[in-house]
Amino acid sequence: MTTVVKIGTEFQVNSQTAGSQWYPSITGLTNGGFVVTWQDGLAGSTSGSSTLGDASGSAVHAQLYAADGSKVGGEFLVNTQTNGSQASPVVTGLSNGGFVVSWQDQNSTSGDIKAQIYGANGAPVGGEFLINSVTANNQNTPAITGLPNGGFVVAWINQGSVAPDIKAQVYDANGAKVGSEFLVNSTSANFDQERASIATLSNGDFVVTWNDFRTGNWEVRGQVFHPGASGATKVGSEFTVDTAYYNSRMVAGVTGLANGNFVISFEDTSGEIRAQVFTAGGSKVGSEFQVNTQTGGNQGFSSITALTGGGFVVTWSDEGTADGSGSGIKAQVYDTAGNKIGGEYIVNSQTNSYQYYPTVSALANGGFVISWQDFSQTLGDNSSYGITAQVFNLSNAPTAPTIVSVTDDVSPNSGALANGASTNDTNLTVRIATGSNFAGDVVQLFDGQTAIGSAVTLSLADIARGYVDIQTGVLGNAAHAITAKVTDTTGAVSDAASAINVTVDTVAPAVGVTGVTLDTANLPTFTVSGTTEAGLLVSVYDGATLVGTTTAGANGSWSLAGLTLVEGANNLTAKTIDAAGNAGTSTVFAAPTLVSTGAVSVTGASTTSQGYVVLGDGTLDVVTGGNVSGQITIGNGGVVDVLNGATTEHTDIRSGGVQYDYGTANDTIVHAGGQQHVYFGGSANGSTVEAGGYQDVYSNSTVTNVSLSGNQQVLAGGTAIDTTVYSGGYQYVGDGGTSAGTLVKTGGFQYIDAGGSASDTVIDGGFQYVDGTATGGSVGGGNSLGGGVATGVTVKNGGAQHVYHGGSATGTIVAAGGFQDVYHATVSGTNLSGNQQVLDGGIAANTVIENGGNSYIGAGGSVTATTVNGGGLLYVDAGGSAASTTINGGVGFVIGTASNTTLNSGELDVAGTADNTHLAGGVEHVFAGGVQNGVDFAGSAATLTLENASGLTGTVSNFELGDTIDLLNTSVSSFTFDGTTLTLATNSGSHTYQFAGVQSGTELNVTDDGHGGSAISLSLLVQQSASIVPDAGESSLVPSDTTQQQPTLASHG
Repeated sequence: MTTVVKIGTEFQVNSQTAGSQWYPSITGLTNGGFVVTWQDGLAGSTSGSSTLGDASGSAVHAQLYAADGSKVGGEFLVNTQTNGSQASPVVTGLSNGGFVVSWQDQNSTSGDIKAQIYGANGAPVGGEFLINSVTANNQNTPAITGLPNGGFVVAWINQGSVAPDIKAQVYDANGAKVGSEFLVNSTSANFDQERASIATLSNGDFVVTWNDFRTGNWEVRGQVFHPGASGATKVGSEFTVDTAYYNSRMVAGVTGLANGNFVISFEDTSGEIRAQVFTAGGSKVGSEFQVNTQTGGNQGFSSITALTGGGFVVTWSDEGTADGSGSGIKAQVYDTAGNKIGGEYIVNSQTNSYQYYPTVSALANGGFVISWQDFSQTLGDNSSYGITAQVFNLSNAPTAPTIVSVTDDVSPNSGALANGASTNDTNLTVRIATGSNFAGDVVQLFDGQTAIGSAVTLSLADIARGYVDIQTGVLGNAAHAITAKVTDTTGAVSDAASAINVTVDTVAPAVGVTGVTLDTANLPTFTVSGTTEAGLLVSVYDGATLVGTTTAGANGSWSLAGLTLVEGANNLTAKTIDAAGNAGTSTVFAAPTLVSTGAVSVTGASTTSQGYVVLGDGTLDVVTGGNVSGQITIGNGGVVDVLNGATTEHTDIRSGGVQYDYGTANDTIVHAGGQQHVYFGGSANGSTVEAGGYQDVYSNSTVTNVSLSGNQQVLAGGTAIDTTVYSGGYQYVGDGGTSAGTLVKTGGFQYIDAGGSASDTVIDGGFQYVDGTATGGSVGGGNSLGGGVATGVTVKNGGAQHVYHGGSATGTIVAAGGFQDVYHATVSGTNLSGNQQVLDGGIAANTVIENGGNSYIGAGGSVTATTVNGGGLLYVDAGGSAASTTINGGVGFVIGTASNTTLNSGELDVAGTADNTHLAGGVEHVFAGGVQNGVDFAGSAATLTLENASGLTGTVSNFELGDTIDLLNTSVSSFTFDGTTLTLATNSGSHTYQFAGVQSGTELNVTDDGHGGSAISLSLLVQQSASIVPDAGESSLVPSDTTQQQPTLASHG
């Protein structure tokens, strides 16, 4: 690919820096060098350097350069005549290697066009000479081009008497005029013709362009000429260049192309640079085209030159944002076919302030050089404008190099790296193929866009070998895109090689063992787990022995199963190597020590943090003062002895494993088939006995906080505290055993055998059977059964206490929804808000029936001293008996027998037999078939109702005012009462009742009860009413009119 390459840096042309330097012109020479000329100072002023012998107005200076860009001699004065101002210089190279400079000489009377020829060595050939033959009026602004025969042509503006014209003069190789000066433009009357430009064509002809005002608008016109022995003749007619744009005032540039055509560049009215290609005869080739790509601001002062190898380059001044400060110089290169090579680019490197008036010329080596007027004041000319130049080369850039390999020279991953690989080598070796390169080419490595390592100049040996190895230099821990570029001897730079992406990583990967999980079904097999970087291969060692490998997952976790513990200590280490070759090693992780043969003793604090696995014929003895903080796993056949004064913290007893605990065992799990024996002063705290597991406690030993789903036996001298019995769990408290605070959940069972004791047991849906002694506790949602002794038990909603077969319960609280039954056993002091059943052989004493409580006394059951409070119910069924019951607002219902009942308030219903009832208040109802034998009315007003007149026997004692005997369904026709015996004549026959202690001062009355029956009551005698004081509660019965006696059903007999 053809590229435009700057050769070196831009440089200041003028050495004399005083004043201003203006309007450069440049030409390449046949020896590969070039020459620059310029105007020193402003015409008509003394603003120049006033050096080199010309101190009057402006002058023409020049500087010659060799092919390598170095100056040949110093800056020199071109004009010999120094009077007045010399301005607007132009220069062209000659075929003999020399050059000629032409300029505008402004003397005191008029302006002339002068010239000076120089040899190839830069020395003047002859003196300066006058170009124009007609000297009247002013002649100015020359243009010049060399001819193939060694001659040259100069064109200029002739300020005629009517309007300016364009004139020209041909010279031969000796500097002699060929023919006379001639008029270039065909039409001149009254129209301005200005700003000529001239170029030689490949066929030896030349073309002149100028600005023409004949239409009232400025346009660019041109004319091709053929030089001959007598001057020049026109080839074809004058032609117009810019057919679509007008007011083109800037100088048009023109150059001949290698294919015989020529191209003209110009500025249009919108401030853009445009160009048009023509044939050698002056006919347009295609359409005109815009040169500049960036259109912001004004583009002007274009200059154009054909290149030695074909194509052409246009340069111009960009007043937009070309270089970020003032105006800048841009250029665009075209190939022979007129296609752009790359894009437009900024020529000037020094961007401060303004850069104007570029001029360009081809060089013999195919490159070109551009010079311009520079106000940056950064290259040494700090007074005002200076002249700056930059050499360029058109080069087919070297082919992008090929990276053969990038090599890691550090073990363990030494060798060529794949694209995208990681490495722990910070100074990589890069091998570059040299097959398409030449000796002297320079290879530079890059990391992305940053140069790395040292540039290497290729030798003939490198070319012959076909490759060169280059070190990257030290690379940091990061991702790197390794590439390379080649710079050839012309300065052309290749594209970058295809990158090899590598990541430098010198950090060892973290790797760790996080845990060991035993395969308890296949002891001593285990799984080890850990973490590292994702995807790494992990090797696990037991000591120095490799036991297995595995690969970490996407999250970095890894595990290795199926490993087997070896006898004794098992110290695990994990190792890994990352993709970069960095090795990581974990700290040592202590796996369980295996004891499968013989006996191992632990005498002090165990240093094995992961504990022990004991199985087979192995025995672990934790002796006095020993402490194992890690987990002990006891497998089939394994035995662990925890001796007095020793401690274990975590034991896992599997099927066939046994632990004997004479010391302290904490947090033991007893699985199905496992056994834990806590003996002779031993203690176990926080054990979990799973279904099928077994624990026993014996002889001054204690277990606490046991979770029991298996079997626990608390034997003589054993104590179990705060055991929780779950579904399927069984706690047996034998003779001499003690349990406290046991919680029995649904499906759990506690058995207190004879001689055993349990305190504060909570039955929560489970079952308790007491043949021994149970004290305190509660029953909620479960059952308590037994023939033992229970004291202070609370039976909650859904719970049940069964006291059977000689058992006893004292101080039981039966809450609402709770249940207590007594069968061939005894309870006392029960506080009842739930239900109680006293069945055959059952005895309940001192029961208090609260609101909502219900006590049922069945056949063969008996209760004594029961208190029935408001809302309570005592139900004595047939065959049951109740003695000394007190009813305080509750209800007693007797189908069986009741004796010595006291009714203070509430209700007593008798369908059986009641003896010696004390009615101190409330109502007693004797149903048909029921018998009340003896009743005492002492106390508050009370009522006895009899459904059958024969339902009352015995003596009625202490009948007082306010008391009533209501004979339901009985009609009395007459009665007699002698103070002790009441005889009634009724519809059911004669009935006699015995009274004792009838209140004095009263008389007995038998009246209609208003319900078809008869009521027996007392009333005061009239003559004594004022002096008799009624019993408490009877004052309301005193008649308000003491003169009236109560009506009677019949008269006294």
